[in-house]
Formats: sequence, C-alpha cells, structure tokens
Amino acid sequence: MANMFEKYAADREAEQKKIEKTVSADAPAADEKRTTLSLSLTVSDKKALKMMAAEKETTIAAIIHEWIQEHSEN
Repeated sequence: MANMFEKYAADREAEQKKIEKTVSADAPAADEKRTTLSLSLTVSDKKALKMMAAEKETTIAAIIHEWIQEHSEN
C-alpha cells in the first residue's frame, strides 16, 4: 500500500519549485538594495493586490515594482 501522503508531498514539492522560480525571477539586480515600506491600504485594495499577485504567480512587491517601472520617466 502506497503512503497516503505521497500525492500531497509531490504536489507540495511542485508548488515549492514554482514559488522558488517566481521569487528568483522577481529578484532585483544584485546591486539594487531593497528597503521596507509601510503602506496603509483599504482592506479591499489589499485583497485586490493579493489576488493580482496570485493570478500572476508573483509578489505584491513585484507588482508595485512593475507599476513604478511603467510610470517612471526613466
């Protein structure tokens, strides 16, 4: 009889690899220092950002970074 958790473990491992791939793709350039920003949002705005991030398989920080890149004059 196979271990009843094998499928769960395999699914979890695949999900972890997907997360690691996304995080490494979102990583800033090696010379770009990161900082923390405290931001006050409405509950609905936070939920919307989290949903956007989940749909794109990325992070909220990456979405904000992308928005800044698109809207900056650089």
